[in-house]
Amino acid sequence: MKEFFFWKVWSPSERRMTIAAFLILVLALTFFIIQCIDPLANVIRWNVVSELSDITAVVDVLRIGQWQYGISTPSHLVTESFVSSVMEINLWTVNLFWIGGLVGLSLILAALTTLSRFWYLAGMILFIMFLAFARLETLSVFGTENRALFLIAVVLYAGVTYYFQAFRPDLGISMRIMGISGVSALLAVIVAVGAAAPVPALAASAYSFPLWFFLTALFLLVSATEIMAGLVWLSTSGSTGKGRSGLVQFIVVSVLYLLVLLLIYLQNTKRIDWNVTLINPVFLALAAGILGIWGFRRRADSTQGLIPFRSTGFWLYLGLFIIAVSFSGFAAAAANDPVLEALEDVVVQGQLAMGVLFLFYVLVNFYEVFQQKLAVYKVLYKPLRFGLTQTRLFGFAGVVVLFSIQKLLPVNQAIAGYFNGLGDLHARTQEFALAEQYYKLALQQEFQNHKSNYSLASLALKQGDRNAAAYYFRQALLKNPSPQAYAGLSGILVEENLFFDAVYSLQEGIRRFPRNGELLNNLGMLYSKTNVADSAYYYLDKAQASSSRPEIPATNLLAIFAKSTDSGLLDSLAFSSDKHSYLSWQANWLAVQNLRQNFSKEAFNASSVPADSLLSVAAFAYLLNYATNQARNDSTPAKLLPLLAAKNPVLSRDLSLAALYPEFYSGNKLKALEILNSWSVEDGEPNELYDKILGHWLLQLGLYDKAIQTLSVVEGIEGTIGMAVANALSDKKEVAVVLLDKIQNSEKNVAIDQLKQTLFTAAKPKPLGDSLFTVAAKSPSDANYSNAVRANPFDAGMVASASEYFRKKKQGPRAYQMVLDALRYNEFAPQLWEQYAFLSLEQGLLGQGSEGEAKVKQYALPADYQRFLDRYQPMRALIEKQRAEFQ
Repeated sequence: MKEFFFWKVWSPSERRMTIAAFLILVLALTFFIIQCIDPLANVIRWNVVSELSDITAVVDVLRIGQWQYGISTPSHLVTESFVSSVMEINLWTVNLFWIGGLVGLSLILAALTTLSRFWYLAGMILFIMFLAFARLETLSVFGTENRALFLIAVVLYAGVTYYFQAFRPDLGISMRIMGISGVSALLAVIVAVGAAAPVPALAASAYSFPLWFFLTALFLLVSATEIMAGLVWLSTSGSTGKGRSGLVQFIVVSVLYLLVLLLIYLQNTKRIDWNVTLINPVFLALAAGILGIWGFRRRADSTQGLIPFRSTGFWLYLGLFIIAVSFSGFAAAAANDPVLEALEDVVVQGQLAMGVLFLFYVLVNFYEVFQQKLAVYKVLYKPLRFGLTQTRLFGFAGVVVLFSIQKLLPVNQAIAGYFNGLGDLHARTQEFALAEQYYKLALQQEFQNHKSNYSLASLALKQGDRNAAAYYFRQALLKNPSPQAYAGLSGILVEENLFFDAVYSLQEGIRRFPRNGELLNNLGMLYSKTNVADSAYYYLDKAQASSSRPEIPATNLLAIFAKSTDSGLLDSLAFSSDKHSYLSWQANWLAVQNLRQNFSKEAFNASSVPADSLLSVAAFAYLLNYATNQARNDSTPAKLLPLLAAKNPVLSRDLSLAALYPEFYSGNKLKALEILNSWSVEDGEPNELYDKILGHWLLQLGLYDKAIQTLSVVEGIEGTIGMAVANALSDKKEVAVVLLDKIQNSEKNVAIDQLKQTLFTAAKPKPLGDSLFTVAAKSPSDANYSNAVRANPFDAGMVASASEYFRKKKQGPRAYQMVLDALRYNEFAPQLWEQYAFLSLEQGLLGQGSEGEAKVKQYALPADYQRFLDRYQPMRALIEKQRAEFQ
């Protein structure tokens, strides 16, 4: 355990700095792992495009016996497809990379200050060369193209490190790291405050790419033999105490390990195509790096003091490790696949070439030690015949040979990654022409890389060039195909009306990514647009099972069922569907409820109204469907939707129309009728939708003559049936027969025969508010009569009874207004004119009283008129007498 926790014997300051460095390494590893889970998801989002469509549903129903008359009005369905966004790098990943990179660089520079003068100067010269190549002048600190930042960086880093190396060799490593970290922090502040470049962090990372790539590749090669060294430890640490040599075990596991590396190499270079899942090189690199934390100690000790592990080697190795992990994580965050592939080649080919040489090194030097059943791992870096330096030189030569066999492809990929980074920089600053040139330079190095092709497609989309975008999306599919590229290509093909090409593209994508929910959903929606319902259902059902957002395919399934399923299946669907809180799904669910004529209570989704009141497609559909479906249960939309209409002028009329439903069924019926009536004659031309809704509402209120007049301008079977029903209910059955026969002559319909039978049996619909009126008659009260009149403010008997009640309660003005409102649409009712006359007399309005008396005489039966006069004349005589006495 002492060897495992080797830092426990160090000084307190060294232990604290070790823990801090390990913490930074763990954070860098976390960053790397998160970014590597799905590199494309870091730069490409799955956006959702919502489309609105209408379907006719019957929400206004008039029941007459066993028959019902309804009118078709639009309900709204939402369908949604996934669209891959353009490729854009997230700047927060750049900042995280710089934190890890600068910490790692500070550790390396601090370690350099502990070396001899020669190695310190060699390291600093190399560092300054890379710093010069990083083109710090592009950050425009202290002016455009000013090299002051480069000079300041050189002076600060060189000055501080030289001070530690030459003048203060007595200082511990902790003080050195803190001093150099302070320089790094100071430079970061200078850049953050003084840089005129739009995105200085991204610019600095793009131009300093060679430094970070070199250090990362160096670390991967330095740690390339650590797994082999670990196998030596594994084979001999437990065998020596049991009297076994461990040689056979070592050879077997080493050959298996090298065989795996060889297969990965052959598969990566396309020399075999076995479609076998092998060990991910990421795990090999991490295993080698982590093992090296302990393995590098023995290697440092074998340098005979050139690289002391405690003061130099540990910090040098850990700094390289942090930089390698941070840079690799940044490459994954940018989805820079040529860089990732180049690093993968360094891992695989480095471990393969150096592993073979290291196996040779172990067998040549320690075969006898194995035979003596000793712990070989303890003397692993004390060769007897073949030196460690020679092994590494030959191993590096082997790496060069493997690269050469590929025609230096890893080098070209690294260069392509560099140009991709510059392209990302200029795409971010919207210098599209320059970005395009850099991406094309990257394609010259590696023409099949996904990053450059998708980025060029993104630039083409931003500039409206769909043909170029389609070309680059196809190119992106050549080597490293992605669901996002398939979605982007199919989206362009759909826009170009190349339906079958789009279907083929998505089918190809699904063959490569059979469980990708986004592609399955999009293919299902393409089939739904051609009314191939079974295929649409198949793919959407698979998408629902596979997608990370199953609510979107579920929303589309509801829309398809609503369009292509009969009422029986809709009822079954209603009982079997899983509920979702997703707004688009709820909008479609309410549309399905409208089709089923199920108006049971549903809770209102407050999230449908955004803070800025600007409605999305889903919110718009939800609010309209909710207003019509819940009109009998919730009057809130009557006030809410007009307010939203003012904020959404394009949607204003639709929102205002939907608001009239809760106004009519749960609010002020007179207001709803007057608004709809004004719309129906707007611009001097009738509006069929408004007229048939208004006509149906008048029918429900028992205003049959008004309904006939309104429905007479509605063309088609709905208007004709409505007029027939209104005539029959107003005792004009002959006219109703003529209208229904007209329908039968054009098209035989069994339902029309049933309607005739129902109408001629003298069946009448139950008046609105009838049950409430019964309650008021049995238990008279202000509330009961108000509720009854609110339910049907134009029913003559109901309003007259309520007027009598309120007159007795000395609430004449209230009764008077109630009668006036009723007369607006029911001006032929003698009962209302009777109340009008009485109320006018009570208020001393003899002229209005005379008008009311004349109307009663005109509309009432003689007996009823005589009964009215028996009450009216004494009241009038009394008022006239009182006036005469007053005069």
